[in-house]
Amino acid sequence: MKIEELEKKFSINIEEYYRSLATYFRVNTLKIEVDKVIKELEDRGYELEKLPFADFAFKVLNKDKIITKEIEHAIGYIFCHDASSMIVPLVLEPNEKDYVLDLCAAPGGKTTEIAQLMNNKGFILANDIKIDRIKALASNIQKMGVLNTIISIEDGRFLYKKIGNFFDKILLDVPCSATGTFKIDAIKFTNENLIKKLQNLQKQLLKSAYYMLKKDGIIVYSTCSLLVEENEAIIDWFIKNFDVELENIKIKGIDLIDGFTKFDNYEFDKEISKTKRILNKGQEAFFIAKIRKL
Repeated sequence: MKIEELEKKFSINIEEYYRSLATYFRVNTLKIEVDKVIKELEDRGYELEKLPFADFAFKVLNKDKIITKEIEHAIGYIFCHDASSMIVPLVLEPNEKDYVLDLCAAPGGKTTEIAQLMNNKGFILANDIKIDRIKALASNIQKMGVLNTIISIEDGRFLYKKIGNFFDKILLDVPCSATGTFKIDAIKFTNENLIKKLQNLQKQLLKSAYYMLKKDGIIVYSTCSLLVEENEAIIDWFIKNFDVELENIKIKGIDLIDGFTKFDNYEFDKEISKTKRILNKGQEAFFIAKIRKL
């Protein structure tokens, strides 16, 4: 895929967006209070900006500091991931009584945030397919003090054959082209064949999630892709083939772009406007859909 094509479609400069990416982290309230961590970091010269959508989410303003080298990161008091990534579990809205599935969970940033939002109560099944990714997932779950989660190593496309409609909520952060990370290599290596393979995988994972979800349950589908083919096109297919409806998404203090109902040669169901795209300079681009099973 040509970088110029994406820049024209979204009226952005990819290199400029990549250079603008900032460092973000969340305080792990399962282990420590927010104020204690922030005071300690500020005493060491950190300039921090609280993000509007969560009391535990922060942006590092210093350009000369590497927060992943701090002891707080090593012992699980904080977790570094992009601001857009932090928003996805908030859309899922897990509570302390929920049975939650994170179908493509590794390396565990969203899994551990879900556990944090659930105050380590309820139940989470964190699944992934690759053993090297599972190792990272297990390490992060342990480091962050998560107690309500077990790990499974299964092909998410077929997990529904082993589990019935068991879950109240499912997070499906699917494998994707990662074009929303603005990394030049990710964009260059994205081609028509790769997109078709990813689309097939994304559809199969959504189908599997549907059959594992209770009636009236919620699926949150997300990607770090800019491409309509992996986003609106997939959700349009899903709502036309399964008994589901889209829910509205609002996040405090964050500008969200409505999903496209028309784009190039595509024309989608009007309901697709309820899906959202995060495209803010300084953050990775994310697409999010909130889906209720009828």
